[in-house]
Amino acid sequence: MTGITEFRCNDIVYLEFIKTTGGYMDINTKDIEAIANYWDEYAPLFDGDHNEENIDMWSEELMKLLNDGDQNVNKVLDIGTGTGFLALMLAENGCDVTGIDISREMMEIGMRKASEHGLNIDFTYSLCEEIPFSDNEFDAAVNARVLWTLTEPVKALKEWKRVVRPGGKIISFMRVANIDGSLYYKKEEGEVALPLSNATREDYIRVYLDAGLVNIGVIELPEEMSTSDMGHWTAFIGEVPDETTTK
Repeated sequence: MTGITEFRCNDIVYLEFIKTTGGYMDINTKDIEAIANYWDEYAPLFDGDHNEENIDMWSEELMKLLNDGDQNVNKVLDIGTGTGFLALMLAENGCDVTGIDISREMMEIGMRKASEHGLNIDFTYSLCEEIPFSDNEFDAAVNARVLWTLTEPVKALKEWKRVVRPGGKIISFMRVANIDGSLYYKKEEGEVALPLSNATREDYIRVYLDAGLVNIGVIELPEEMSTSDMGHWTAFIGEVPDETTTK
């Protein structure tokens, strides 16, 4: 079992989420440690959220999406791994998994759970906009509820695309807003709402396209996967193009 790998970079703008009576308040900040500290404090509650998920069904659907049309998926990057929700499933299915996050406390929980199950997962402290890995290093990248937390989702997706090999998939599991309208590309001056707050399916598709991904797919996952009242899960899938054939 490896420890948490340290990686730092500066001057990245993040949104800090502070829980209020109305939900979450967004605050622009460049203090990465402040953001990490918030998620550190939230770690135990965050891990408890997974109690509402049908893990067996999640595992089945996750591997089905990864292996659809590509039987050579082995090395997978879990972005915003948190306490290892997706990483543990991937490792149990034989994948070579690296999970990245800015919360050490969340990753400590993930490491403990991995150890209890006899799984080897590399947890790396990293921002998701500047990932400390080589080009084309992974066969695929996955994330759950990460895109909507980002101030620059297209920039982040381009970075994820960089570390995934041509033909590899990037899969984002999101709860899609059940409302009309979109905030993406419509943020008013001075407004602190996230670009993908209350995002629709079309918003996520547009983010994938703007990042240069191809063969975009959207799959509504079975409602039985979760007992949460926050809405059911949707998977957004895109492939990394072969740049030599698209230029």
